[in-house]
Amino acid sequence: MSTLAAKENAGLDLTGKTAAIAGGTQGIGEATAIRFAEAGASVFVIGRDEARGASVIEELRKAGGMAEGKTFEFIKADLSRVSGIKEVAEKLKAKSGSEGIHYLVQTQGKPPNGKFALDSDGHEKHFAIQVLSRFALAELLAKSGTLKEAVIHVCAPSGSGGKAPDPDDLELIHAHDEGKFGILKCGERDGDVMDAVTAEFNDLYASKGITAYHVFPGLVATNAISNADMPGGKPLIFLAKLAMPIIARTIGNSPKSYADIPVYLAANPKSKPLGLQFANERLKPLTPKWVSEEPAKRKLVWQKLADMVDKK
Repeated sequence: MSTLAAKENAGLDLTGKTAAIAGGTQGIGEATAIRFAEAGASVFVIGRDEARGASVIEELRKAGGMAEGKTFEFIKADLSRVSGIKEVAEKLKAKSGSEGIHYLVQTQGKPPNGKFALDSDGHEKHFAIQVLSRFALAELLAKSGTLKEAVIHVCAPSGSGGKAPDPDDLELIHAHDEGKFGILKCGERDGDVMDAVTAEFNDLYASKGITAYHVFPGLVATNAISNADMPGGKPLIFLAKLAMPIIARTIGNSPKSYADIPVYLAANPKSKPLGLQFANERLKPLTPKWVSEEPAKRKLVWQKLADMVDKK
C-alpha cells in the first residue's frame, strides 16, 4: 500500500495549479485525476470515451468543489494517432492559457499482449499508444512552454537490468519478422525506451524547471488485463477479477491508494530531493545504468521518436 505518499500528501494544497491526466477515464488515471481535484487543482481529463469522461468530471466536481476559477474538463482524444496527440496538445495549450499545465500524468495504454498489428499510420499498435504517445504529448507540451513542472509516466521502468533498445527497431518490426515478438520482448522495449525518454527529457528541460518521472505501478486492481485482450481469454480475466481485490488489500494497491504516488512525485515539494525520477510503487529508486553510461544511444532513441512525430 502507498502509505508514505498518502501521509506526505495530507494537507497538500494545489489551489491555482492545473493537472492533465492522459488515460484519465478509468483505473489509475481516474483515481489520480480525483486526487488532484481533492488537493485543489484544476484537472483536464484526456480519453476516448465521452460517457466515461462525463462521469469522471462529475466525480471531480464532487471531490474538488466548484470554487470560482477552477476547471474540470474532459478532452476527447485518440492518442494512438500522432495527429490526435498533436490536436490534444494544441487544445491543452489554448485552454490552459498563460498559466499552462503544471502536471501531466500519463496512464494511457495497456500491458502488452504479444499480438502484432500495424495501425493506419504504419506504427505497431501497442507501441503507438504505450510509448510514442507518451513521448509526443510530453515533448509537445514542454517545447511549447505549456508544461510547467512535471510529467509522470506510469509504466514499468526497466531498472538496473535495462539495456539500450535498438534505435533502428523501436517498434520491434524486425523482431517480429524474426519470430521474436512477444509479451516479454514488448515489455522490455517499453521500459527501455521510456527510460531513455525520461532521462533525455530531464537533460533537455531541467533548466526550465520541468522534471520527468518514470514510475512502476506494481500490482493495482484495475481492468488492465481484460482491456489488453491477454492470452488466456475469459478464464484469465475471471481469475484476475477474483485475485486483484485481494492483492490490492495486501501487497498491491487499489487505484485510489496508488493515486497518491503520481501526485506526490509531481506536486509535493517533499519528494523533490529524493531523486525518484525512476521509481517503483514503494518509492524505491529503479535507476537504469545504461541511460547514463550510453548517452549517445539515449539521444538517438529520442531523435528516432521525434522523427516519427515530425513526419506526421
